[in-house]
Amino acid sequence: MFLKKYDTYTDKILISESVSGNTNSLSVLIKKHQDFIYNISLRFFLNPEDALDATQDILIKIINNLKNFSGQSAFRTWVYRIAINHYLNAPKSKTERLLNDHPQQFSGFSDADERNSFSEEEVEEVRVLCSTAMLMCLNREQRLLYIMGEVFGVDHNLGSQLFDVSKANYRIKLHRARLELTNFVTGKCGIINPKNPCRCPKKTRTFINNGIIDKNNLRFTTDFKHTVATIVETQKEDISDKIQLDLRELFQNSPFQVKEEIDDLLNFS
Repeated sequence: MFLKKYDTYTDKILISESVSGNTNSLSVLIKKHQDFIYNISLRFFLNPEDALDATQDILIKIINNLKNFSGQSAFRTWVYRIAINHYLNAPKSKTERLLNDHPQQFSGFSDADERNSFSEEEVEEVRVLCSTAMLMCLNREQRLLYIMGEVFGVDHNLGSQLFDVSKANYRIKLHRARLELTNFVTGKCGIINPKNPCRCPKKTRTFINNGIIDKNNLRFTTDFKHTVATIVETQKEDISDKIQLDLRELFQNSPFQVKEEIDDLLNFS
């Protein structure tokens, strides 16, 4: 699916051994997929704690239902259908509740803030957080369509299976999500258009003062060795809108995080 390369062990072998009670194989199987689940969860829920909770819940569902995997689809397809059902039906996250009650949390900044001196890491933290928060303008289905289709490169063949729609309907739904996000971002983000007023250095002071960013505990630019773009296949279809192309690049240049905490979520002993 998204991976250019990974383990030499096939899912088929690992599943067979896991169902037979081999906990080592089960651990390897889960490790092959847990980082992608966490990174999708982080972009869907935005809050790292909510993302970890969702990752744990999804992994438990995968383990509990592993014996029911029929092999009629690729295992990764089956895994992500479980994840998608979880995302769409989960209770509202902390960030969703916050933005519903206080939508100005991510929009306020002062022109004077740009004159303050912040570290490169702090400004990058704001860039990643704020760009990901843009996705919250979409409803849950649209947000998930955009994350899977644009950020992680799911094409219409796989997307139609994951969302249980026709290929044409998947393309239409993804197109609408792109337009919705484009309309929201237009006139706001200075990364997408230099003429727009919002600048990450301007927002850094506001985010720190409001407790959204803790400069002593950065959470969105840690635990990674590469970006999303280095591990996913870019979609082959063309997009004519430059803003949409810039948005895709903005999201794919964000960190792909590998959290050691996930290894401690499940006990395979």
